[in-house]
Amino acid sequence: MTSDMISLREKKKAKTKLALLEGCLERIGEGTFRSVLVEDICQFAEVSKVTFFKFFPQKEDLLTYFMSIWQAECFVELSNSSKRGLEAIRYIFAKVIEDGKKHPGIMLSLISFLSEQRMHPCVPALSEAELILLFPDEANRSAIAKTSLYDIFKKSVEEARVDGNLTPRVSDEEAVVLLFSMFYGAYLSAHLFRANDFMAFYEMHLKSLVK
Repeated sequence: MTSDMISLREKKKAKTKLALLEGCLERIGEGTFRSVLVEDICQFAEVSKVTFFKFFPQKEDLLTYFMSIWQAECFVELSNSSKRGLEAIRYIFAKVIEDGKKHPGIMLSLISFLSEQRMHPCVPALSEAELILLFPDEANRSAIAKTSLYDIFKKSVEEARVDGNLTPRVSDEEAVVLLFSMFYGAYLSAHLFRANDFMAFYEMHLKSLVK
């Protein structure tokens, strides 16, 4: 489906949602998500609070929306590279660190929210209009919409197993669970220990999987 085939209404909805997320990211900086006011986000996106809550029934829905886009970007970037297995896993962790530098407060706020809710992120599916705006040059946008971070980790684990880089002590499913623990936990631990080298924390945890 091309941009011309998407209705103006759907395009406007997608642009508004992306603008609201951008407004949140602009204002969170190194602070916390709680400190960001809905009024300020709406002012940035030039929409009313009624419109905001139409798209995001609670402010925290912006966090899972961010994760939805983040995992889509990760999938596209890996698909357009030759990285596989452990190299792909390291790329994912490096992306967390790099994006954390751009928006320091967002990942910590997401981790805090998920901890409070005792949940794993059930991220919303991106619409075709959102995918076109985000990835205009990608032909296989349906694959982007269907793929989750779980799928990305699972594929990487299977590749690492085939490459002979994964320890036989853990099953593939256990390895995926451990990667999620690393994804959130190592990042949080690095902050708690005020580390300068975040990747070193990820590598320390990866030792439990590497053969």
